[in-house]
Amino acid sequence: MNHQRIHRFCLALMLAAMLVRLAGQVQAYLDWKHSLAPTLWRVDIDAAPTELVCRTSLPAGLSPVSSAAPEADEPSGELPAASEEDAAPEEPSQNAPAEPSEPLTFSPEEADAIVITGGCTYTYEKQALLMQPSTLDFSGDGPKILIVHTHASEAYTPEPGFTYEPSDTLRTQDETRSVIRLGSEIARILEDAGIETLHDTTHNDYPSYDGSYARMQTIIESYLAQYPSIQMVLDVHRDAVEDRAGFPAALTAKIDGEEYARLMLVVGTDEGGLTHPRWQENLANALKLQALVNRSAPGLCRDIDLRTERFNQHETDGSLLCEFGASGNTLSQALRTARVFADVLVSFINGVAAAS
Repeated sequence: MNHQRIHRFCLALMLAAMLVRLAGQVQAYLDWKHSLAPTLWRVDIDAAPTELVCRTSLPAGLSPVSSAAPEADEPSGELPAASEEDAAPEEPSQNAPAEPSEPLTFSPEEADAIVITGGCTYTYEKQALLMQPSTLDFSGDGPKILIVHTHASEAYTPEPGFTYEPSDTLRTQDETRSVIRLGSEIARILEDAGIETLHDTTHNDYPSYDGSYARMQTIIESYLAQYPSIQMVLDVHRDAVEDRAGFPAALTAKIDGEEYARLMLVVGTDEGGLTHPRWQENLANALKLQALVNRSAPGLCRDIDLRTERFNQHETDGSLLCEFGASGNTLSQALRTARVFADVLVSFINGVAAAS
């Protein structure tokens, strides 16, 4: 009898040890999954879903919940992420829009198809802005485009076999795995088209995220002083979005069987109190670019986000903040979108130049 009790006691100890080990493995897995989730956005589950999202259906209503107070000229609720694909760049898009030989023209229907959202309460004439001539001047010598990254360490969700060394949650200093990689790809395509482009890769958000827009402004102004030919400053980012479970969400569009990270153009204003009297010129150029993307890749663009912050866009009429996908997207998806956008930029620049 004592032998049977001892035997049962030993079996119970072995079972308890196995359960403790299993619980530890499960907790380790959950901790790893949680480490990939940014804490930048909260999903309003009562809002009507309008985004194309893989993993889950993401409602349109998003509210920023950044852990640190954003600076006055900084997008609220934005932090960097992590991800990527093969280090070898993919071939350029085979469906690039033809370079126009005539000035670009747009229709009222194209204006109506573009939705503008965001926290800005200003009024504007969307059709008039889309159809008015651009104020940009791409004639003459010198670089015309400056690509920058206020939050250069923003990255994407890692793909199997292609990871990176994180500097923080969904951030990396590896420039082949961050949004800097997108900027390099856009610059390459523009240069191949004969459009002289500068690409600044300064890490303004590391080691401190605070003050990144002020540091970026100083850099932009130094470029403009040295190269007054610059017409457009493109600040390349990726968005940060969570699904209902609190994990990184991917904003995707499927085009010709491939997944693309959805693109959002962000336009700043002076409603927040900072000087920006020509913000409608920035909006007009954003509308033109969005209309061209809609022609080339319908469904790729999200709504234009019109904000109260300025985002350093007062520096040129062609300044824009471009969000390529979100924290749940992969770098390969974002690169596909970057190539489409670069091709559209070539068409836009050639069309504006043809009207000069």
